[in-house]
Amino acid sequence: MVWKKRLLCMVIICVTIVNCFAISAGAVEGDSQQYIGISARATGEFKVEVPGQTAVEADVSFPLEVGEVVTIKASYSPFYASVDFGLIAPDGLFYSVTVTGGSVDQAIRVSQRGNYTLAIENHSNQTIRVSGYVNY
Repeated sequence: MVWKKRLLCMVIICVTIVNCFAISAGAVEGDSQQYIGISARATGEFKVEVPGQTAVEADVSFPLEVGEVVTIKASYSPFYASVDFGLIAPDGLFYSVTVTGGSVDQAIRVSQRGNYTLAIENHSNQTIRVSGYVNY
């Protein structure tokens, strides 16, 4: 009879431990679900050629909440070109930073909720080659 009680206690302890791990896994999984208002963080790589005096935008947008930060890290050549890197906001405006010198490492905090699109504008007369990452 005593060994049955010990066995029952061991089973209960094992079930409790398994449930603790299951709760943790559920919480992590829930953080990545967009339907509860918490979007997953992601990093996207891009490589693009931008003709002179032209702007290009990504073909994919990403949802952001007010106050979220998007980081753009990229390099381009020729390095002497003046280039705007930024985001097209849900209101259609281009929020950007102008850089020269061949690289950008810029964080942009968004002020409105909605879908944003990465965009690059080349102010030089030559085609530039850009490669980098956007983290949102």
